[in-house]
Amino acid sequence: MRKKQILKLILMLLLLGLTGQIAATAVDAQGANLLTNPSFEQPYQSDGAANGWVRWDRVSDASQFGDCANGYHKSPQWGAAADFVYDGSYSQYVGNNWDTWSGGVWQNVSVTPGATYEFSFFARGRGSNDPAPAPSETGLNMNIRAGIDPNGSGLWLDSDVVWSGTGSPHDTWQQFTARVIATGNTITVFTWADWGVPGPGQCRQYLSTYYDKAQLVEVAPAVPPTNTPAPPPPIPAATNTPLPPTDTPTPAATATNTPVPSPTASPTPTGATICVNAFADENGNGAHDDSEGYMAGVTFTVASSSTIAGQAVSPGRAEPVCFPGLTAGSYQIAQIVSGRLEMTTAANAMLEIEEGKTYGVEFGSRVRTENASAPDAIADANTPPTAAPATAQSPADDNSNSPNLLAVSGIGALVLGVILLGVLIFALLRRG
Repeated sequence: MRKKQILKLILMLLLLGLTGQIAATAVDAQGANLLTNPSFEQPYQSDGAANGWVRWDRVSDASQFGDCANGYHKSPQWGAAADFVYDGSYSQYVGNNWDTWSGGVWQNVSVTPGATYEFSFFARGRGSNDPAPAPSETGLNMNIRAGIDPNGSGLWLDSDVVWSGTGSPHDTWQQFTARVIATGNTITVFTWADWGVPGPGQCRQYLSTYYDKAQLVEVAPAVPPTNTPAPPPPIPAATNTPLPPTDTPTPAATATNTPVPSPTASPTPTGATICVNAFADENGNGAHDDSEGYMAGVTFTVASSSTIAGQAVSPGRAEPVCFPGLTAGSYQIAQIVSGRLEMTTAANAMLEIEEGKTYGVEFGSRVRTENASAPDAIADANTPPTAAPATAQSPADDNSNSPNLLAVSGIGALVLGVILLGVLIFALLRRG
C-alpha cells in the first residue's frame, strides 16, 4: 500500500513539472512583447493618448465638413476608457460625436533590420444615436485595421506601410494583425479606424472605438548575408593587333575659336512652400501664447501620398524650417519629439497646398513632468469615466496566430511524455 502511495506522489510531481514545461514552451514560442504600455494603462498624456503612444488623425478640408454622404474627417477625441476593457483596467478610446473621423495611435519601436515582426491588437466599436448599453448599428463601417511601417517614419500615409485587412467589430472584441520585415532599426506600428467613408451617411451621436492588448513580437530573425566569393574575372584572349608605325608625326594642337556660353540666370523656383516650427507650450493649452518661446530638437517630416518631401529639426528660434518647391496636392506634416518632451498639439496635420503659395504650421510641446496628473477617462461619451472595469471578454472572432512548428513539436513531445509516463506508472501500480 505504501509503495502505491509513493508512486502516486511521484506521478503527481512529474505531471506538475511537465505541465510547467508545456506552459513555458508556449510562452517562449510567442516571443517578448516589444511595445511600451501594450495594454494602454494609466497614466495618460494630456492629449488623451496612453503613455508610450502618439495620436494621429486625418482631417478633411473644412468645406467638406457635414457632408455625411460623401464622407469627411474631423479630429476625434482620445482618452482612457474603463467601460470597455479587454485586458487590464483601461483601454484606449478614440471617437467622436456626430462628426465622422479617421485616426488612431502609433508608436516607434527599435528593432533588428531584416528581422520579421508581427503587430496585433484587439479592438471593438459602436455607432449609434443611443448611449450604451444600446447595441451598435451593424450596418455602419468602422474600417479598423493594423499597420506597420518597416522604416519607422511615423507617417500613416507613407506608401510602404503594410496594412492588415479592415473590420467593423460591433460590440465585440476582434484581433487585427499585420506582419513586415524591418528595413531599418526602427519600425512604426499604427492603429487605424475610418468612419468617414462615401455612401450611406454615417453621422451618429456616438462613433466610438476602443483598443487593448497590443503586441509586437519578432517572429523570424534576420537572415545573415552569405559570404559567397565572387568568381574571378575572365582572362581576356590574346589579340594580334598590329602596332602603329613609329615614324608617324604627332599632329600639333591647334587653337580653336569656340565661343564660351554666357552664364544663364537660375530659373525662378516654382511650387508651394510649407514652413514649420515648434513652440514651447509651457502651460499645455495647445496655443502659442505671447510669453512662450520656441522648442528645439523636434523632428519635422513633410510627406505626400507617394513620397517623403523632406525632414528637418526645429532650431529653437522664431525662424521656421521651410520646405520649398512642393507640387500642389495633399501633404501630411508630422512632429516627432524626444522622450523628455510631450506633445500638447496633434502629432500631425494635413494640408491641401496650391502652386505659388506659402503655408505655415506650428506644433506645441513641453518638457514632460514625471508626476503629471492623469486626464479624466473618456468613456462612450455618455458613460462616467469612473465606471468599474468590465470583465475581459473572449473575442467573437479571434484571429490570433497559430504557434510556430517548433513550438508545436515541443509541446507535442511533452504531452507524449506525459502519456507514456502515466502508462508506465499505471502498469507498476497494477503489478504492485
